[in-house]
Amino acid sequence: MKKFKKFASYLVMGVLMTMLIISFALWGIGDMLNVGGRNTEVAHVGGTRVPLYGWLGGTSVSIQEVRERFNLQLDQIQRQTGQRPEPEQALRYGLHIRALEDVVQRAVIDNAMKQYGLVVSDSEVQAAIARNPTFQGTTGSFDLAKYRALLQQARITESAYVADVRREIASAQLFGAVRTEGLAPASFRDDIFKMESEKRIAETVYVPDAIIVDVPKPTAEQLGTYFEANKARFQIPEYRAFSYVLMTVDDVMGQVAVTPEQVKQEYDARQAEFGSPERRDVDQAMADSEDKAKKIIEAAKAGKSLEDAAKEVLGSADGVIKLGPVLKKDLPAGPLADGVFAAPQGIAPEPIKSALGWHVIRINNIEAGKVTPFEEAKGKLESDLKAQLAPDQLIKLVTDFERSLGKTQSMVASAQEFNLKVHTVEGVDARGQDASGKQVVIGPAASELVQAAFATRESSESQLLETPKGEYFVVRTDRVTPARTPALSEVEPKVVDAWQAAERRKLADQKVKEALEKANSGGDLEAIAKDLGLELRTTKPVTRYEADPGNYLTQQATQELFKLPVGKAQSVRSAEGSVIVRPKEILAADLAKDKDALDRFGKQLDTMIANDLVTQLLGALRAKYGVTVDEQVFATAFAPQQQQ
Repeated sequence: MKKFKKFASYLVMGVLMTMLIISFALWGIGDMLNVGGRNTEVAHVGGTRVPLYGWLGGTSVSIQEVRERFNLQLDQIQRQTGQRPEPEQALRYGLHIRALEDVVQRAVIDNAMKQYGLVVSDSEVQAAIARNPTFQGTTGSFDLAKYRALLQQARITESAYVADVRREIASAQLFGAVRTEGLAPASFRDDIFKMESEKRIAETVYVPDAIIVDVPKPTAEQLGTYFEANKARFQIPEYRAFSYVLMTVDDVMGQVAVTPEQVKQEYDARQAEFGSPERRDVDQAMADSEDKAKKIIEAAKAGKSLEDAAKEVLGSADGVIKLGPVLKKDLPAGPLADGVFAAPQGIAPEPIKSALGWHVIRINNIEAGKVTPFEEAKGKLESDLKAQLAPDQLIKLVTDFERSLGKTQSMVASAQEFNLKVHTVEGVDARGQDASGKQVVIGPAASELVQAAFATRESSESQLLETPKGEYFVVRTDRVTPARTPALSEVEPKVVDAWQAAERRKLADQKVKEALEKANSGGDLEAIAKDLGLELRTTKPVTRYEADPGNYLTQQATQELFKLPVGKAQSVRSAEGSVIVRPKEILAADLAKDKDALDRFGKQLDTMIANDLVTQLLGALRAKYGVTVDEQVFATAFAPQQQQ
């Protein structure tokens, strides 16, 4: 049902776009697999294969297209999670197969376009792109610079995007026969709506394991038996001691020199940042001739207000327009802007001519501009300039260090040459924690350092590595202490605690079982809770997809709640206790009262069914044309590189 709700809101063509554009356009880069540069055909949709001559007709799918889709997926995962999948992991998840299916699906539609003679003109494509609100600028019209910037950001070529839009328009024609209205039977719609909209109020009692306070210590036999059955829980992990050299922007900041001339140039270039421009509160009256404009000014000089003077000359009570507080850049460049910001406060002595006519200006207030003096801004400018130049200085240091590393083959020797500190870490696990559980490796590149240490052989150094944040480091794994299963005597306190926790849980579960038996035999759940020293709570009304954690109703408890009749209780286990849940009241949906919501739901249901029909049509087209995949080309293209 959750899947139904998720997809019910999609439009038919939205599904196509999800398959054909969106799921591709936001997926990006990865040079992780040994996929050569040849544009070899990996699949073919439709057509006839003639020996020696190859394919006649149909639509070809190149391995280059599949590789691009695959690489886009890898980059999207990296952007979402911060980590790029390893090659074997990407293949294990079947991302290469998904990439192939995506491109084949596009080829099926392309082939259908040719078969049915669907032609989309360039003007139609241009109009569709121009209407896309994503590409509209601040004025609400198409912004070419924004369009190209967004495509570049999404790593899509303009030609590829245009092809996708053309395919979308053709798909709308191809599947236009599918209509979303009235596809779902009313009875089917009503039944699902009632199930979705039903709410329940629950009574809950939380029974923590900690309610059991008198757990005895285990006997030697009990402890030994428990330890033998749960040895894996007490395994001592692998620990590694390592040393490293880390180079960051902060390390070279002190080496960056900035001249006074550079600081002054930066100040001049950033004047707008260190000053606020003059602002004027402006009203204006518009006239269609210089003579009328001068008459308005004369009447105002004689003592009349600008409003009265404009009405007298122009015969309109609406002759004065209030521009309000404006900056010079807010006005049309030229005589109007210059004249407004040159005029004294009050009514300007002369009218101003622009392409719009003759302007009579009244300056109500002048808010002078402010400028931060150079001496006050100098400190920030120096820091900003150093921050801009530091990455280049860091790259120089890293380049020199790497060159030295190639000669010395010693991280320590190269660090001494450039006066870099060699840091040491004694015995940490793969999380960077010591044996006591304290986080030892912290700060810049912490996770990358630990990962590199655990990927490098004992007494060996890693390559010079870079983090996503632009930090550089080399790691030397000094010592490896293998993981091992300890003797009971080494971890006895932990084993005792674990045994007691397990016993406490058993005893707490028994109390929950007894409480349920009493409640389901007609007992008062509130009284049962009080006997245990606990409280009964009443939840807010929830649907089957909601929770009320403040009243112990987790999502898992909600699922159990909707299985029970009123008055019957059940328990749901959590990490440190159990929740007893019992329906108190069932609030059924009122179809007459919720008619608007029912109608909206019906439309969503119709759309879902229409989407399913489109999917079936695509499948039918694929079966009709036939798809031939060259498994050897595909397997070769996505063969992982040999490990170095």
